[in-house]
Amino acid sequence: MSLAFPAGGRRWTAEEIGADAALAVAEFRSRRLAEPLHRYLAVFDAHEADVRSLVEHLDRVLTDADATTLGALWASDEGRSAFRYLGAPPISSDDLETLAEAPLSSASAMESSGDKRGRLIGVLRAVLDPRRFPWIESARTPTRGELEAAVLATTALVASQRVQTLRRGDEKSSIEGAVRGLLVGMGWQAGQSRGARGIQNLLNDSPAEKTFLTQVNLGKDNADVVVRLGNGHLLAIECKGSNSAINSRKRLNKEAVQNAQGWLEKYGGEVIPAVALQGVFNPRYVLAAQDTPMLIFWAHRLDDLVAFVNASQ
Repeated sequence: MSLAFPAGGRRWTAEEIGADAALAVAEFRSRRLAEPLHRYLAVFDAHEADVRSLVEHLDRVLTDADATTLGALWASDEGRSAFRYLGAPPISSDDLETLAEAPLSSASAMESSGDKRGRLIGVLRAVLDPRRFPWIESARTPTRGELEAAVLATTALVASQRVQTLRRGDEKSSIEGAVRGLLVGMGWQAGQSRGARGIQNLLNDSPAEKTFLTQVNLGKDNADVVVRLGNGHLLAIECKGSNSAINSRKRLNKEAVQNAQGWLEKYGGEVIPAVALQGVFNPRYVLAAQDTPMLIFWAHRLDDLVAFVNASQ
């Protein structure tokens, strides 16, 4: 389906997109350089005790599958994270459950099921990092230096990954919060949740005038912010943050564009897809996304969103 660019929307040139992308990168660098070290240290400190308990009991956990010991170490989110970071490289929660062929969400599951414990331990032994835990392979008692080195290295891995995850969420949360705040400042109100159904039929399910919804199903895809415009159309805004040019392709062209294409196919011009960007985005990917067609808004240029909403009254 080929649709005209939304009326009243600004189609940016390649040069304009390049300039905005450069400014977004500059602001991203400023945020990263200003990020305090205490964030990493706080995450490190929050996980060190659980990592230490696991490392110091690792030989027992991997040999006799003691239910009480394993259940105690598995009891908290931090404890479960520690298990995943025994691997070389660390293993995701989803991968661990898939490989162990069992849901691994609670301490009671570990204590009550010998089969689950056995499968979990089999996976951990298969992925265990032999450089950090050399005493396991050689079936000997670790030295104090080996234990301390393993605790330090594993906790640093956990903290580094968690901070990276928080950083990615920061960019998205920041731009989504800015969009919501801007709409409230313009006089729009947050509408009631639509539940799992979301918005399917535009006539019956759309938010009321001067109302917006967040994290709502629009058709079969989730939209971060859906705004009821004055002309009756819905502005569906995806809020995307990225910390690298490579990552931006997934966030923009594989996520936002895919959703936009689904909305346009289902609703035609009644839904106007848009994306609000913060962080590092390859200008080439932004230009390609615009051709969906999709409106492009930048975190540092949200006045453009104000202008479009006002023009759609």
